[in-house]
Amino acid sequence: MKVNTLFKKVGLESVSYNHDVYKITTDSRLCTENAIFVVINGNHEDGHKYINSAIDNGAKTIITTSCERKYPYINYVFVDNVRKILACLAKEYYANVSKKLKLVGVVGTNGKTTTSTIAYNFFNYLNKSAMLIGSNGVFFNNYEATLNNTTPDILTIYQFLTLAKKKKIKYVFMEISSIAVDQYRVYGLDFDCLIFTNFSQDHLDYHKTLDRYLYCKIIPFIKLKKEAYAIINADDEASTKIMKYADCNFITYGYSRGSNLLGTINYVNAEGISFYAKDVLFKSHLLGEFNSYNILAVLALCDVFNIPYDSYASFLNVFDNVKGRMNKISFKNRNIIIDYAHTFMATKKVIEEAYRLCKHKLHIVIGCGGNREKEKRGMIGKLLDELDAEVILTSDNPRFENPQAIIADIRAEMAKEVTIIEDRKEAINYALGHLEADDYLLVLGKGCEKYMDINGIKYPYSDLEVINDWISAN
Repeated sequence: MKVNTLFKKVGLESVSYNHDVYKITTDSRLCTENAIFVVINGNHEDGHKYINSAIDNGAKTIITTSCERKYPYINYVFVDNVRKILACLAKEYYANVSKKLKLVGVVGTNGKTTTSTIAYNFFNYLNKSAMLIGSNGVFFNNYEATLNNTTPDILTIYQFLTLAKKKKIKYVFMEISSIAVDQYRVYGLDFDCLIFTNFSQDHLDYHKTLDRYLYCKIIPFIKLKKEAYAIINADDEASTKIMKYADCNFITYGYSRGSNLLGTINYVNAEGISFYAKDVLFKSHLLGEFNSYNILAVLALCDVFNIPYDSYASFLNVFDNVKGRMNKISFKNRNIIIDYAHTFMATKKVIEEAYRLCKHKLHIVIGCGGNREKEKRGMIGKLLDELDAEVILTSDNPRFENPQAIIADIRAEMAKEVTIIEDRKEAINYALGHLEADDYLLVLGKGCEKYMDINGIKYPYSDLEVINDWISAN
C-alpha cells in the first residue's frame, strides 16, 4: 500500500514522498526501509529523541505532534492526537481484521482476567478455536506469549488479531484496561460483545478523578455497534450509567436485582462455588463468592452465541482455576492462597473469602506497587489494621520508588503491631515458617507474575516458586 492511499483512508493530507508502506511502528529499532514511525511518548521516555534513529533505520514518514524538519526526502506529518491517528492507521493497514473475528472484550476494575480466562477455556472446551489477550499473556492452541500490559498497544493487538485470522481462530477474548481506552489502544476495534464486571477505585494516579476513571470504563460501551451485546453486572451501581449511554443489546446478570440471568447461590466453601441460574445447577472449583459473578458473566455468552447452558455446566465441572487468581496450595493441614489482588476492593474481598475458609489463624503477606495510586496504600493499611490476622508488609513491584517508603505509607495508617520484611522472598518464607495446622496464608498482589519490577528492570521472581521451594525444603 502507498502511503498516500493509506493517509486518504484516515483523512490525512497527501505527502510529497509517496512511498510503499512496509511497516508502521512506534519503536525506532523496528523501523525498516519505507516504514512509518509514529512518535509516542512513554511514561519515562520522550519518543522524539528516537526520530533520527528511526530515519537511520529506513523510516520515510514521521508522524508526530511537533519536531524539527532535519532531513530531505522524509515526510513529516504533524497531528494533534498521535495515538488516535495510530489506531486509525493500524485499522486500515491491517484491513480492519477485528471485523472478521468474533471479538469479546472484558471491562471492569476487578475480575477481567478471571472472566476472560473462563470464557477462553470454555470456548476451547467446545472446540470453538479461541485466543486470549490479557494480563497473563496471549494464548491460543499451544502458543503462549507474555505481555507488558493488561491491554497491549494497538499495533500488537492488530498483529495478534491478524495471526488469529491466519490460524482460523474465530473467537478472541481480550481484557480492556481503562488506561488502554484513554490511550486509544482499543480505538476502532470492532467488538461483538463487551462484558462489564464491576467498578471501584483504582488508577487515580493516572486518571486523577473517579469520574474520569469511570468514563474510560464506559467509552467502549458507547462505541459498540447497535447489533453488538453488552453483558452487564446489574448488581454494580455503575451499570445504570453504562446502560444509559450505550446503544446496543443488553444482557444483565447478578444475584440481588432483577436480571436477565438471575443467579441464586447454593454454596460457597473450600470446595468451590455452586449456584442456580435459568433452572440449571452450576458447580465450579473456583474459590470465592466474588468469582460467582465472573462465572455468571460468562454464562451470558451462551445467550450471545447460542450455546446450551448445560454445556457450560459440564465445562465448569472440569475447569480447575485461573493462574494467579485464588490459587490454593495445601500442605500438612496448612493452606496458602496466591492472588493478584492489588486494588483496595479486590484485596478486601479476597480477605473476606479467606475468613470464610479459615478455621484457625489468618496470615497475610502484602505490599503495594510503586508509582501507582498512593491513596490506596493508606486505605489498605486501615483495612489491615482492623483485621484479626498476622500481617507481614513487604515489597511489591516498587518500580522507581523506594520500597521502604511504600511500606511506610501503608504502615502509617496502622496502629497494631505488624511485621515488616522488605525482601518479598524472605517475607513469604517467614510467614510459611509460622503457619500452624488449619492456618491460612494469603500472598497478595503479584499472582502469577514472574518478575519483580525495580528501577525499570524486571528481575526474575515468582511467589509460586518461592512457596514451592519452601515446601520442598520443609
